[in-house]
Amino acid sequence: MTAPETEKPAAKCPAPMHGFQPCGREAYDDQGRCICHSQKPDKDAAAFQREIKAMLERKDYDFSEFVFPGDAEFGGMVFDGPVRFVAATFQGAAHFVSATFQGEADFLWATFQGAANFGGATFQGAAYFGWATFQGAAYFYDATFQGEARFVGSGDQRVFSREAVTDFTFARWHQPDRIMFQHVFLGRARFLGADVRKVDFTDVEWAKRPQRRHAAVWDELAPEKRGEEKNYALIGKLYRQLKHNYEEQRDPITAGDFHFGEMEMRRLEPPKNWFLRVLKRYLSAIAFYRWISGYGEDYVRALAWIVGVIVVFALAFAVIPALALQTSPSSGVSQPMEGLWPRLLYSVMCFLLRGDKPLQPAYLAGHYLSVAEGILGPPLIAMFVLALNRQFKR
Repeated sequence: MTAPETEKPAAKCPAPMHGFQPCGREAYDDQGRCICHSQKPDKDAAAFQREIKAMLERKDYDFSEFVFPGDAEFGGMVFDGPVRFVAATFQGAAHFVSATFQGEADFLWATFQGAANFGGATFQGAAYFGWATFQGAAYFYDATFQGEARFVGSGDQRVFSREAVTDFTFARWHQPDRIMFQHVFLGRARFLGADVRKVDFTDVEWAKRPQRRHAAVWDELAPEKRGEEKNYALIGKLYRQLKHNYEEQRDPITAGDFHFGEMEMRRLEPPKNWFLRVLKRYLSAIAFYRWISGYGEDYVRALAWIVGVIVVFALAFAVIPALALQTSPSSGVSQPMEGLWPRLLYSVMCFLLRGDKPLQPAYLAGHYLSVAEGILGPPLIAMFVLALNRQFKR
C-alpha cells in the first residue's frame, strides 16, 4: 500500500509586517504575495477592502508595503495606536481628512501616486514622512501636529511634487522646533497662516522670484483665482517669520530674499482708493526704496543710481545752454567752461553738497538744477551705505 499524499500547505506572503516578521497571509499572485501586498493592476478591490475593514475592526494598523488600488478612504478615522504605512503605495487618492492619529504615524518611503489629503488631520504623536514620494498634491491645510513631524528627502529625491501644490495653510504645530523640512521641494507650497518662525528648514528649494531668481513663497507667486485677491498682509507676515527664521539659522542670503518679499507685500498691500493704490505702488517712498536698492538688498543697483545721476546731471550742464557753467567770481575771472570733466566734477560736488565748488551756473535754471541734485544725493548715498552694510554683514 502506498501512503496517502499529504496536502501541501498554502503558500504564505513573505512581505514584512509587524516587527519585520513575514505577513503570513495566503498568497494571491504568482509572486507569492497576498492581496494586500500584491502589485497586480487588476487585483480584487472588493476583497482588498474587506481585508482593510477587518484590520481596522481588530485595530491592526500595520499597512507596511500595502498596495492600495483606487482611492484609500480613511477620512475621519481615529487610529488609537501606532500606524505604519511604511513603503505603502497609494495608486489613487489617499484621503485622511480629519483623521486622528493618537500614536506614531509612520509614512516612511510611502508613495502617493494621486493626491494625498490630510486636511484637518490631527497628529497627536510623531509623524514621519521621510523619503515619501508625492506625485500629486499634498494637503495638510488646517492640520494639527502635536508632536514631532519630519518631512525628509535624500539624494535626488526631494519630498513633495514639482508639478502639484503642497498646502500647509493654517497648519498648527504645538512644538514648532520639532518640525523638520529637510531636502524638500517647497516651490509650490503654501504656508499662509502657519507660524513658521521656529520650524527647521534645511536644504529647502523654495519658489523663485521671476526677475530676481531669489527665494519666494508660492502664496505670493501662485496665480490668483477669479474674483479673489491675495492677502498681502498675511503673506507679508509669512515672509517676516521666514526672515527671522533664517536669521536665526545664520543664513543672511535667504533671510535677505524674504526681507525683499516682506517689503514687496507692504508696497503691494492695496489701499481702498484706486488712486492711492497706484500712488503707493509706483510713487511712494517704499516704491523708490525698491527701485533704487531692492529694499536695501542690492548695493550694486544703488551705486548704479548714484553714478547715473551724477553723469546725467553733468551731461545736462554740458549740453543745455540754459544750464551753462562758468568759473566762480571768487577766482577773479568769470568765463564759460568747456569740456565734460569740469562739469562732471561740479556734478559730483553738487551731489555731495560741497560748498567749495570752483564753478557756478551762469543762469538761474542752473542753480535750480544744482539744488535738485543736492536733494537727491543724501538719500541715494544712504541707500547705498545701507545695502552695502547688509552685504558685509553676510
